[in-house]
Amino acid sequence: MAAAIFTLGANAQTESYKAIIVDGDNITLAPEFAAVIDADNNATNTADGKSIVTINTANMTLEAVGGATIANKVDPEDPKANIGQDLVPGALISEEDHTYEIASVGSWNPIQWKNGNNKLDINDAKGTKLYFAMGTGNPYVKMFCEEVYQDGNPTGHYRAQYEYYKPGGQVMPLVGLYYKFTPKVDGKLRVQVWANKGNRHTYVIDDETKEAVKYLAEGYINGQRANYDTPAIDPETGEPKLDNQGNPIYEQYQIFFTPEQIDSIHKAVQCTAEEQPDGTIIYTEKDPLYGPFIIAGGNQAFWGWITFEVKAGKSYWLFQDSSQVGFGGFEFSTGDEPGPQGDDLTQIAEQYAHESGPVAITLDANKEYTMSGPISQHNLTIEGAEGTKVKMSADANFTAMGSFILKNLDIDASALGSKPLIVLDENGAGASLAKDYYLVDNVQIINCNINDVPQIIKDNDAKYVIANFLVDNCVISLNSAATKTVFDLSKNGFINNLTIKNSTFYSKGIDQDYFVRYSNAGRCDRADFESNSITYDHNTFYNVAKTGQWGNYSGFAGRNTSFWTMTANIFVDCGSGQVARRYLGGRQNQATATFDYNTYWFDGAAEDPSGYDNSETIIASDPLFKDAANADFTPQGEAQVANKTGDPRWLGTEGIVNVKATEDDANAPVYNLAGQRVAPTTKGILIKNGRKFVNK
Repeated sequence: MAAAIFTLGANAQTESYKAIIVDGDNITLAPEFAAVIDADNNATNTADGKSIVTINTANMTLEAVGGATIANKVDPEDPKANIGQDLVPGALISEEDHTYEIASVGSWNPIQWKNGNNKLDINDAKGTKLYFAMGTGNPYVKMFCEEVYQDGNPTGHYRAQYEYYKPGGQVMPLVGLYYKFTPKVDGKLRVQVWANKGNRHTYVIDDETKEAVKYLAEGYINGQRANYDTPAIDPETGEPKLDNQGNPIYEQYQIFFTPEQIDSIHKAVQCTAEEQPDGTIIYTEKDPLYGPFIIAGGNQAFWGWITFEVKAGKSYWLFQDSSQVGFGGFEFSTGDEPGPQGDDLTQIAEQYAHESGPVAITLDANKEYTMSGPISQHNLTIEGAEGTKVKMSADANFTAMGSFILKNLDIDASALGSKPLIVLDENGAGASLAKDYYLVDNVQIINCNINDVPQIIKDNDAKYVIANFLVDNCVISLNSAATKTVFDLSKNGFINNLTIKNSTFYSKGIDQDYFVRYSNAGRCDRADFESNSITYDHNTFYNVAKTGQWGNYSGFAGRNTSFWTMTANIFVDCGSGQVARRYLGGRQNQATATFDYNTYWFDGAAEDPSGYDNSETIIASDPLFKDAANADFTPQGEAQVANKTGDPRWLGTEGIVNVKATEDDANAPVYNLAGQRVAPTTKGILIKNGRKFVNK
């Protein structure tokens, strides 16, 4: 299963359907289902052992097909006794397996459609629920029966057995529960499903080829819960609940797994990993034919969404081979018409403001977009391609909520004046809590060229912690109408893990007072993290905070839970000539700090970072940029060239869009083999970035 998130094209038009209608406390099936059932939820349109519910939208036809199951026999003397199912065996198929053909069926259970298996969805930050329509019947291709044996002896009782569909077969499961989608135009289909037994196969089958279609999965795996340190409240007293020892009891929440996280769990459980000589990992499915269609593993249900591409006029069957799939509805997006949004990125984003799950907007290559106003969307990715440009207006900016990613974009931020590129909502909208901090899980800026931006992020005077912030393979020019801090969470918050790599920052206008500034109270344990870090790896910095400070965050300094890594960077005229000192928060000889092959050059001379960078690898010579005044930072200094320091693009690497960002994330979440998220210090066999490792 590929790892990506639900993507909507910039010109996409969307339509949706919900199988359950919720009006306050009143929960009913959608009209198409409600029209074919009686007061007991039994289907009234049964024919040939099937109940077919047909749903039509502007661009999609769906047939939801429920099937009958054989009723159990009833012992008149003991109605609760298990005496098998009401069928008569026919000719013997296998004496060894005790299997027979079915001569006749005495009675069938009614086909039903009803609501069930609802699930709280915490990912939308609204406390809403996922609701599902449940049908009956296993989608089999052949039914036979077996005699029930007890203690090795025949009982004379019989029950149904099934032959289930396998991809590539020519006979589709014409009975049992399945959903058949037929789009009228090309597009992307996102289906809300409940899949019983996560270790069974959940298939989407192309009706024409009879082959299984790969899909993306995101959502909840039963039993995977996390403690977010939210006190549980006694509804009667209004006071926090306490255990028998007087300790507070905290609410436990389901973990929402992104497609990347589900893919990581799938690789660890369903694949074998083989490390190559170059250090890359090749994953091979243990069951190459059917393994890719096990969502995660374990005997646990899955609530969430699966997303796949569809073609006009073709049909796609969705079912689980030996169980039932609950159906909550679907969202269908098509890029066949330009739509009302035009080229305004703000209007494009507004089209998807209702989406509760992660949303990615994919912009066209070699096209220029405007951005007329702010964009606030929970768990948002905006991704361009080669030549994708975005011109921001004076009223524009982004609000990071949950997860926020910018990728493959050329952004003109000159109209912002002195406003930040990214802000945090002053009221914590869309944020969960990390103790008493508003939490943003993830901010990434990857493969971007950002021109004339006043500052990258501002906390809006609210108390935030950003768990992970990554800048990778970017060129960022700073230009502000007033003095600003580039990464500013100084009022009440901090970034727990900040990583900047393979990138260039340079200033073109008014100086910056700080490059990074946090609240001095900011500290990992105060937001329930075990450690924090600041990492600079292979970057070029020129004229940034020349008369200001490189960093200010005394809460990090001198603590054994703070980790500093500065590798192969070039600093020219930055941080008042005290980059290493301010980087470490003014604390010398920190045991958790790592330095390697950095250049500190200020006002035509080498800085003296002794006591801070004690690596003995300092390059104390002018990097001799080719033409810094015109933003050509190609180093011509022999030592920098020989050691390949600074942003790699200046050493001959191809352009921004063509450079592949590093896939492994040092700050990626860690899971145990059951797929539960655990602390990085947990002992045993763990999973990170899709790989198993042993933590002793």
